[in-house]
Amino acid sequence: MKKLAVMSDLHIDLNHIQEEEQDLLIQILKEEKIDHLHLAGDISNDFIGLSLPFIKAIEKDIPLTFNLGNHDMLGLSEKTIQELDFQETLLSKETLLLSFHGWYDYSFFPEKSFAQNRAFKQQFWFDRRLRRLEEDPSLTASICQKLDQKLSESTFQRIIVSMHFVPHRDFLLTHPKFKPFNAFLGSHKFHDIFEQYPVTDVVFGHNHRRMQARQIDTIYYHSKPLGYQKEWQLTADFIKSQKDLIDSSRRKPNQLYTAIKNRESFQNYKKDLLSQEFRLAMTIIDY
Repeated sequence: MKKLAVMSDLHIDLNHIQEEEQDLLIQILKEEKIDHLHLAGDISNDFIGLSLPFIKAIEKDIPLTFNLGNHDMLGLSEKTIQELDFQETLLSKETLLLSFHGWYDYSFFPEKSFAQNRAFKQQFWFDRRLRRLEEDPSLTASICQKLDQKLSESTFQRIIVSMHFVPHRDFLLTHPKFKPFNAFLGSHKFHDIFEQYPVTDVVFGHNHRRMQARQIDTIYYHSKPLGYQKEWQLTADFIKSQKDLIDSSRRKPNQLYTAIKNRESFQNYKKDLLSQEFRLAMTIIDY
């Protein structure tokens, strides 16, 4: 039995993951006896300058594959994005890892029209900085068509899928303030396609919410994104330990993180517990 590890949303630029943290990650992968690492998107905002050197450094020690997230697409041409999409990795005679980027079609927030969702995206969403060549629903339809074709052509007994975007409506944001952003999370169409084929596991990220594996129909869904430092478990635990922040129920998470991020005590705490945080953000699947 071998082990596949999948991680997403490392955001190595914003999380200041440099050589020391990179070496720690490699050490953890070796301790966990990982045979193959896959990165499911949002490695950084600079794919050429930061992500590729990071990938090349890690794959010196452990076989590595990846798919893109929306942040990785910044500055890339549509041609490059397409060339990196839909990668097939043979894990064993019976098991295929199929990775693709995914996208969204606004169907997760039908309360707004296409025009309203599109306008909201252009005002607030990171992807307004990207230059995709199709409208989002059309782009997602094209991706779904290719996904269906790839899966229909496969002869493997077991298929593990990695993607960046959200493939099922059960994983949407529920807070009223954030519900409009569901439009840009993904599409349920992906699940509808998966369940027609021998897909046993789907690993995704994008929404920065960690969860235990959940079975829906015949598929196990996994999502344990690393996310931003302000979202980390170690950050929440540190904030709870600070007496001056105990009576802080009215302060927003961003304000709490700003209050502690430059404290020497937090930097030391983070260094001590980063290995644990990496492990919490790692989906391990036997194959």
